[in-house]
Amino acid sequence: MLPLQTTTSDIYRTDIDGLRAIAVLAVIIFHIHNSLLPGGFVGVDIFFVISGYLITLHIIRDLDSDNFSLLEFYRRRIKRIVPVMLVIVVFVIVISLIIQRPEDSKNVAKTSVAALLSVSNIYFWLFQDSGYFAQASREIPLLHLWSLGVEEQFYIFWPLVLMAFYKALRGRHFIGLFTVVMVFSFLAGQFLYSQYPSFVYYMLPTRAGELLVGALAAYMVAKRPIIDVSDTIIHLSSISGLLLIIFSLVFLSETDVFPGINAFPPTAGTALLILSGHYGNSRLKRLLTLQPLVFIGLISYSAYLWHWPLLAFTHYSGVQIGIWEGIIIFAATIALSIFTFYFVERPTRQYEGGAIKVIAYQYLIPCSVILIFSILIYKTNGYFMHNNAEQYKLAKNKLLPAYEYDYVCQQSEITDEDINNPSCILGKKTDADNLKPSVLLWGDSNAAHYIGIIGTFSLRADFTFQNLQHSSCPPLLSDPTDFIPAKLVENCAKSLRRIKPVIDSYEKIIISSDYVYYQSGSERFLPEFLKTVEHLIAKDKQIILLGKVPHIDGYDRTCNEKAISIPFIDCRYENNSLSEEIYQINNKLRNFANNNSGVEYYDIVNHLCKDGMCSAYNSNGDPLYYDFSHLSMPSSWKIGNDIVEKGGVPFPFTLLSNQDRKS
Repeated sequence: MLPLQTTTSDIYRTDIDGLRAIAVLAVIIFHIHNSLLPGGFVGVDIFFVISGYLITLHIIRDLDSDNFSLLEFYRRRIKRIVPVMLVIVVFVIVISLIIQRPEDSKNVAKTSVAALLSVSNIYFWLFQDSGYFAQASREIPLLHLWSLGVEEQFYIFWPLVLMAFYKALRGRHFIGLFTVVMVFSFLAGQFLYSQYPSFVYYMLPTRAGELLVGALAAYMVAKRPIIDVSDTIIHLSSISGLLLIIFSLVFLSETDVFPGINAFPPTAGTALLILSGHYGNSRLKRLLTLQPLVFIGLISYSAYLWHWPLLAFTHYSGVQIGIWEGIIIFAATIALSIFTFYFVERPTRQYEGGAIKVIAYQYLIPCSVILIFSILIYKTNGYFMHNNAEQYKLAKNKLLPAYEYDYVCQQSEITDEDINNPSCILGKKTDADNLKPSVLLWGDSNAAHYIGIIGTFSLRADFTFQNLQHSSCPPLLSDPTDFIPAKLVENCAKSLRRIKPVIDSYEKIIISSDYVYYQSGSERFLPEFLKTVEHLIAKDKQIILLGKVPHIDGYDRTCNEKAISIPFIDCRYENNSLSEEIYQINNKLRNFANNNSGVEYYDIVNHLCKDGMCSAYNSNGDPLYYDFSHLSMPSSWKIGNDIVEKGGVPFPFTLLSNQDRKS
């Protein structure tokens, strides 16, 4: 039997620092290369349980002794969290101004403001771009502060909740209420994930369960500091907890629903280790108190804050992270963490000033300075105090996507104003400017990037056309739900409902989309798409299907701009062969057109690919692509002009004519 007496002083436990070490090492290894530890992301959830436990234990003991002060609680939290976080934010801003493009520095400024206001998770939930042209998440240097936002919001609400309910609801009623809340949080994450994955991942309501697991463990320790249990039970509890964590680290992956029910094993395992460590002295507890683990646990907060910006800037610089690069980043993370632990964390925690001084000196004043600086960066579109600002200004407009142009009517949701917008009509308008064209270009961004090509053809072949494109939304007359992410369904469905009655007013419809992307969501896409085409044929519409352009894997349109400040970056790209998926899709569309009257097929694969190899550049070395799968709009016009100069307007666009336009 190992009943241990617990006092206020033993809230600090070396075995919990050992747990912190496991958590931070798991996260860092996962981020260096996720194949090394597929479930390493659950390290964040281990941190949540530890935070919920320690914070709740402090508050309950202070409430029991009628010694709890909300101001003092926030004073301690600021001393623990803010100073190192501010160092990281300043570091990221400075490095961004030195090596990143102005528009990336502008994004850093926005994420910095979110971090200073403790709403990083809310910002990334609402504003992180996940569309075709989004910056890769691994290159966003303050993305990891979402977890800090979750904790900080918990620190705001949880003390108030305990003050209101802890003494009012004693014993089983208190445990019952917050067990229900905890279970609801896990279940909400599970059932909301398919429709609202970003909300589930980033937001407190679906993460609160993990913090409450720790909180309930703290309540048990506070109410029953001593229990009479055998060594065997202590050992089994600790081993069970470790196995749950190991199982999660090894067998969970990014493809699993998380959080949700999958978040329960690692959090329950962490709670078992915390409880067994409090009530007994198992071999596993002694392992967790080994000095190297305890030391890493002590610097774990700094290590978590440092590792991600180092990785993000490395990815941004085009460096492929292999074994040696990973070792260097790991070593740099530990070295910087040791520095900030001894020269930032310790001194600020030891500061004995009162709550007002701490809030002023460690939060309000430095935050205000950083906030003003960030706003200046944002308001100047990233150019404020930016390294090589003038060179970036000259390079900025060389490659722009279709949606940047007023005459391209590509929207996340098509409105009635877009449908009736005269700017969306291109071609030879002459004296018929006020007449409605008989030709419609319809689709998603893969239709939009054809506008320059078709625009060139229209000027030579004397036809006008209207363009309407809904971003990340397939051109269907049926339900798109099965083919796109849940968060895009609502806007897509609204766009399709608005366009469906409009299509009847056009006699000729040019269609293009990212067939490969939608087909990867469900193999039902292509048959469903062809049903839409058949429906239009049955209404005597003349259809032109545009094929998918080649993907240029590894292509980064920003590379030449990045090279302005990162001279070692390699912007040379090897040519790609046409992917089998694109070849098969295009071939099926071509065969469909050959076997159905009223349908024609056209693509520019032969213009972009020579001898089976496709390039993002033309013969002069000028880039043609905006990203790996979309042409830039200036390139689209140039390609159209090159095609016309070499062989005239290609069939089937010679079939289109203004004489068929209807008033």
